[in-house]
Order: sequence, then C-alpha cells, then structure tokens
Amino acid sequence: MTRIFVLLMVGMIVLSNVAVAQQGDKKASAGAAECPSVATIQEFVNNTFSRPLKVEKVIPGPVKGLCQVEVKLGNQSRVIYSDKTGQYILLGEVYRTKDGENITKNTVVELNRFTDDELKRLDDLSAFSIGEKGPVVYLVTDPQCPYCKKAEAIIEEMAGKGQVHAKIILFPLRFHKGAKEESISIICDNKGLEGLKNRYRSDNQCETGVKKVNDTIQFLQSKGITGTPTYIFKNGRYHSGVLKAEALKKQLAR
Repeated sequence: MTRIFVLLMVGMIVLSNVAVAQQGDKKASAGAAECPSVATIQEFVNNTFSRPLKVEKVIPGPVKGLCQVEVKLGNQSRVIYSDKTGQYILLGEVYRTKDGENITKNTVVELNRFTDDELKRLDDLSAFSIGEKGPVVYLVTDPQCPYCKKAEAIIEEMAGKGQVHAKIILFPLRFHKGAKEESISIICDNKGLEGLKNRYRSDNQCETGVKKVNDTIQFLQSKGITGTPTYIFKNGRYHSGVLKAEALKKQLAR
C-alpha cells in the first residue's frame, strides 16, 4: 500500500454510543449524501490496495463522521471504513463499549449469510448427523482441532437430550497434518461420531470421500470460513469459536 491510510488502534476501534439504525428513507438518503460516492472510493481502493476489491456500497457508518464501505473480495463481503471525503481509508473493527459487541463482525456475518440454496449445499456436504430431534445446526469441525472436541462434546450432550440435531461438516485445516486423510477415512468407512472422536484413519481414501472433503474445503473457503469450530444456523448466520450450551441454545432460538 503506497498511500496513507489510518489503522484504528492496530486494526480495532473501540467506541461508545454507536448509532446503528437509520430511520426512514429520507434520513437515510440525507445520510448517504454525507459519504463519498462508490466511484470515489473505488478509485482510491484501486490505487491503494494490490488485492482486487470491488466497492459495492457506501453508507453512513456506525459512528458519526465515519462511512461504512461494503466491498467484495472474490465471493466474500468485507467491511472497511472511510472519512466523509474519501481521502482516508480505515481498516479495523468497531466495538461498542457498553456491551462489547463487535459491530463490524456482526455486519460482515450479516452480509455473508448462507442462502437457502447454500444451506441445501451443506446438507449434501454433511458427513453424518448427531441427534434426530431439535433445531438443526451445521457444525464445521476438524478431527485434530482441540477446541472442536469441546464443541462436539457439548453438541453430543445436547443431542442426547433432544435439544439439537447437528449435521457434521468435516473441514480439515491445512496445517493439521493428516487431518484430511482422517476426514476422508471417516466418510469412506462410515465411522461417524466415534471415528471423529478417536481420529479414525484407514487406507480407504475412496473417491466419494475425497470429493466431499475437497468440495467442502472449496465451498466454505469461498464463504470466508477459515477456522473451526464454526456453527452455521438455519437462519444463514454463522459463528466461529466454541459456544457453551446456553449460548448455543440462544443462537438456535433466533
């Protein structure tokens, strides 16, 4: 990056009294006029960043004087910020100090919601299920991920009580040596939850298993998911990181 840009406290800005809602079309139109045009921001972005970012929308941001810029990087929607003139780009996350809510993250999750067709795609990519009753959640997991073991244990206990129906998506991370082969083996030999818990691996790397794992990796990465565990809910929203039972129940109830 050859031009000046502002980093918000090493990529994070913590501000209070965030105004999120825009009231009425008239107010929204007036607010939009306070921000640079899409063309203005696109020109600056083209001259500043080496990665191809397509500016989709520029609207008033969550803080007065800050404009929210929605950009596309491949298939993924991202959020950056600018000042009212478009001369400065701000990279980082906006937090609300009152409750610690990450406004930027919530916006990005909303922009990248899974569509109904994409949720059906997850059904096809599921390796196996845990439980038969309760609301559905897709659990993206890796056989070697220690945090995933905690998430799986919580899911298993809830499923035993009929509180959740979890569809398991095997998403081996590149830096976990052998995790891909383990995932393929679990699918090919139909080892299910026990295979996942015990890191089952065999020489059976069947074509069906290889295709499912490769398709899973490609699809989830295209949606911006890079880590495990990740929960994907039927409303299209997702959450990365372990959720305790009560927090998971709240998400499932939305």
